[in-house]
Amino acid sequence: MAEVTTEKWIELIENLVSNFDPTPTLVNSNFPLRWESNLFITDYDFETNYLELNQNEECASGEFLKSVGSAVVLNKEEDGSFEFWDGAYMIESHAWCRQLNMNENFPSFSLLQEKFSSQDELIAFLLETYG
Repeated sequence: MAEVTTEKWIELIENLVSNFDPTPTLVNSNFPLRWESNLFITDYDFETNYLELNQNEECASGEFLKSVGSAVVLNKEEDGSFEFWDGAYMIESHAWCRQLNMNENFPSFSLLQEKFSSQDELIAFLLETYG
């Protein structure tokens, strides 16, 4: 298979994440490619408060969490391999959260972090996971 261009990677991933709610927006169009979106306040369990967020501060910004967002990142390494992340992150530090919630009644938003030696492996993974 011919090498996939940056534009084609963007098109592929945007097609796969277009049904996410809220839909991630491309914020970096050069490698590492990065899409970010907000997370709904209702998707966080303030009873357990796994990340020790201040509920009043988080709820003051409307319907989305102020401190935590969601991102999809694709990086291409010098050797042609790829690294892919999908998960929640702390907005100010961009540090990934391994898990957003512990309560089974809320989405976990667990961090997905995978490495691929070829673009074909990555494409197959993306289609299987998101397609």
